[in-house]
Amino acid sequence: MKITYIGHSGVSVEYEDWVCVFDHYNGDIPEFDKDKKILFFVSHFHADHFNRDIFSQREKYGHIAFILSKDVRRHMSAKVRSALCGKDTFFVDKNRKYFINVDDLHVSEEGDADKDICVETLRSTDEGVAFIVSIKGKTLYHSGDLHWWTWKGETEKEYEAMTKAYTSEIDRLKGRHIDVAFAVLDPRQEERYWMGMDYFLTHVDADVVFPIHFWNEFGWIARFKEREGALSYKDKVIDIQYNGQTFYL
Repeated sequence: MKITYIGHSGVSVEYEDWVCVFDHYNGDIPEFDKDKKILFFVSHFHADHFNRDIFSQREKYGHIAFILSKDVRRHMSAKVRSALCGKDTFFVDKNRKYFINVDDLHVSEEGDADKDICVETLRSTDEGVAFIVSIKGKTLYHSGDLHWWTWKGETEKEYEAMTKAYTSEIDRLKGRHIDVAFAVLDPRQEERYWMGMDYFLTHVDADVVFPIHFWNEFGWIARFKEREGALSYKDKVIDIQYNGQTFYL
């Protein structure tokens, strides 16, 4: 498995004959083998997660599909939607399960669990969804903006509502094994920056976790891992040094 950190929350995961690209908005999308099947995932409409230029990838690849959260469609005008979205574009809702047919890349809520690619969604604590993608015997998790968005100065009521919203969604992953996860580590939260990632790592069985959404502040990854509370899981957290960095797992 080849993983490229494209930038911000954008990553690609490349298998022998499949590629998944999540939340691209800036940086260079890697070049892939033209014979591979390419799946673009968009967790929500925010500009730092969705770049319409992904649709231009049709010019390069003959086997391609776009799986977008339904909120993206709501924020497109009919004219834009008509121009960009075709038969290869599918919109998905929160807390649902979908199947991608391995032959024609059609996405539906019915499929062959032993053959097709399974895509499950969680409800984001901001906009859109998080993705759980099972492909080639491996399970990926991409958080999008599903995160414990707690901030200094918020009210106790706001804190409790966000805490419940985040933990209840992450708890849906309990008892499941995640091979590779991409989860938010956002330095804008200041002294609370570690809480969401910490909860994920202590409640989800994940082999490796790539921090995302850290606004090119790469030093915060080391800061997170150097915390005393991270001793039990720090070896699972991948040190990303620069945009475009590639990892082989």
